[in-house]
Amino acid sequence: MTYRADIDGLRTVAVLLVLVFHFDLFALGKAGFIGVDVFFVISGFLITAIIRADLEAGRFHFGSFLYRRVRRLYPALLATLVLTLIAGWFLFLPHRYAELATQTLMSLLYVVNFYFWQNVNYFGLRADTVPLLHMWSLAVEEQFYFFFPLVCWGIWRWVPRLLLPAVVLATLASFGLGLLFTPTKPELAFYLLPTRAWELMIGSVLALSVHGRAVRGIWLYAMGPLGLCLIAASIVLYGPLTQVPGWFALLPTMGAVAMILGGFSSKAPVTRIMASSPMVWVGKISYPLYLVHWPIRIFLQEHLLEFTFGWRLFGFGLSFVVAAAIYYLIETPVRRGTFLARPKHYVGLVIGLSVAMVSVSAMIRNNNGVPTRFAPEVAEILAFREDTADRFRHCNSLAAQKDQTCALGDKTAKQDVLLLGDSHALALSGAVDLWLAQEGRGGALLFNHGCMPVLGAGRDRCRAAIAAALEFIERSATINEVVLVSIWRQGTPEGGKPFDGRWVPESEVAGIFGKRLAQTVTRLRAADKRVTIVDPLFAAAGSVPETLAGNIAFKRAWPVDMPVAEHQATFATVYSAFDSVLEPGVARISVIDPFCDAVSCRAVVDERPLFSDANHLAFGQSARIAEQLRIQTQSD
Repeated sequence: MTYRADIDGLRTVAVLLVLVFHFDLFALGKAGFIGVDVFFVISGFLITAIIRADLEAGRFHFGSFLYRRVRRLYPALLATLVLTLIAGWFLFLPHRYAELATQTLMSLLYVVNFYFWQNVNYFGLRADTVPLLHMWSLAVEEQFYFFFPLVCWGIWRWVPRLLLPAVVLATLASFGLGLLFTPTKPELAFYLLPTRAWELMIGSVLALSVHGRAVRGIWLYAMGPLGLCLIAASIVLYGPLTQVPGWFALLPTMGAVAMILGGFSSKAPVTRIMASSPMVWVGKISYPLYLVHWPIRIFLQEHLLEFTFGWRLFGFGLSFVVAAAIYYLIETPVRRGTFLARPKHYVGLVIGLSVAMVSVSAMIRNNNGVPTRFAPEVAEILAFREDTADRFRHCNSLAAQKDQTCALGDKTAKQDVLLLGDSHALALSGAVDLWLAQEGRGGALLFNHGCMPVLGAGRDRCRAAIAAALEFIERSATINEVVLVSIWRQGTPEGGKPFDGRWVPESEVAGIFGKRLAQTVTRLRAADKRVTIVDPLFAAAGSVPETLAGNIAFKRAWPVDMPVAEHQATFATVYSAFDSVLEPGVARISVIDPFCDAVSCRAVVDERPLFSDANHLAFGQSARIAEQLRIQTQSD
């Protein structure tokens, strides 16, 4: 296929969208992940053009195809993984290093997307701690490169004229799967090939449609601006409740298609811009730039108390320096054959290095991140990360209420108390269990991760969960009291919040939260249930065990305590809403008093972390909190 400089320019657009998003450089960069969608279209277009040309000339060979892909893509990948693993030795605590080794192993085998499907929500709170999260898209592409050429070869061998119709049908089928699973199984739809393949195959359809044809006409001048507008619309129209990929992915992918079409006219203004020297240069290093930017961001954030704009800008620039070094010193010499020109030498070295990397990664993983790199106290403190209510972890569905392991308190007493809330209810379950047992009462736990126990709050999953929980409580003849527990941050105005299936702006959150809380309490009181609202615990700036361990390992003094004034200011509107629903049969209690003075709240009590992370109560602190529950409920 003839080289097109404008496509390198389009790669620049794609990679800059991703970098701006990940380094959080502009307010309008929140949808920068669409750069990956643009990359998918480019890859599908170029690979299919190569495959079609080889099939037509009778020179297609699957082994040769894979060899060219490995020669093109593997050196930069291997270099990035080696550098990341070396940096992690010095910069990551053991548990983070073990996780990095696992992700490295999966990335080498191009199956890391399956791992993230099961373990990471790309838009969730944990995502910005996952050092190789961006590798999911490379895994999807490599899986596509493995299956798609074989399918094309099979169709071409028997019925060549059906190649384009077959690819069109496969594209529509994959798109349909994406629409089906995006709202119901979002992680599956985001990470896996069957629901993402259509984005690559849109490029394939374009390549097959224009193959052997002269694409010309004045209309091409409009394609570049149209493509840019569609990509820009993706950025502007994206909102916190937008389901990805779903219908939304049509905007950037069709924008990429339009820009590739427009590029057939070398005189079109947008084509000239895309083919300019600066755009082409960034496009040429876009692959290593994509590879290195995310680990750089993670390492910087890991060792900065505040990841300020200046540091984010520094990480952005450093990514270009490292990417250029990999491109000029490793990727280009290997691709051009000035280094390891003979296939058997190259394949032998790649296999040897890959086996070595797999072995090293497996060793690090099996040795729990090599904790001997640090003082023994580091591992001792990190062990508090596991101080959680594991025996109640499955009590996150109504079906689990039939399981006696979800019972709290006196197991011989009637279950008249239901502890209801999000993961903070799970964290508090040990304390409630002890408190109820001391009172000779029985209870049960029902929680849903990330779901505040207020009608209409959160995304679809949460709204359905709380509605079902209230119906269950209203039908119950034994439950007399409901204890509502949450982090309650979903009720704070900052940044806006999801309520009733829409994103509520910051200025309206306090009002809508107050109304929905009042509706929740009213329904429970109408069912003759007492309601106890537990105030939120304070939060540390970061994971308490990890911060304390990092302070020892890296000889720093990061704080873990929370200023009282900051905690009160954060939840001022939430507390106001709590007070507005107080009436006979409704109580509000707090358990943080023993840990706070007039200035700050302590996250370390008797040399033990109060939390297993930044804000979830450590299970080992249950007895202390149970005593506070007893005191608070007696004084109520």
